[in-house]
Amino acid sequence: MSQSSSNVRRDGPAAVKAVISLGSNMGERERYVLSAAARISSTAGVSSARLSPLYETEPRGEGYSRPFVNAVMILETTLAPRALLALGQGIERETGRVRAEGTGDRTVDIDIILHGEHRIDETDLKIPHPRLMERHFVLVPLADLDPGFPLPGGITAAEAARSKDASGRVEKISSRSRTGRKSL
Repeated sequence: MSQSSSNVRRDGPAAVKAVISLGSNMGERERYVLSAAARISSTAGVSSARLSPLYETEPRGEGYSRPFVNAVMILETTLAPRALLALGQGIERETGRVRAEGTGDRTVDIDIILHGEHRIDETDLKIPHPRLMERHFVLVPLADLDPGFPLPGGITAAEAARSKDASGRVEKISSRSRTGRKSL
């Protein structure tokens, strides 16, 4: 007996919500962040992308020459975590980012913060990002973009952004928030 075509699943993997952080503290910082966001949003497998306003933030740690411009994206994507990691690292390489041990200036830095319900703990990929709750430069833009966004531990982005566990100067420098299906 043949299976009816209406019962056969023809679409790909189900889309998940992913949170990506973007930052730059070299050259034309805003341009690097916005260009990376545009590249991510136009990638096959990303059906929706929302970009937070841009924030200027103080670097955490030693080895930085100037403040960062940071933003957060919320994606609807069918890309697997490793494919999203490869996309981000490819964009970093194209902008001249050199990965060195520890800290240092960056043309662009792209991190996967969350990817659906995935829990990954590998050398080069950790989801959720292990320092998410300490990173004001991620939590504040995320709360600005979607205050009710659920985070691990049962709290919202807005609640986490107000937490005393997160610290650092985070100042909105642009209201360039964008939403859309494939463009920013």
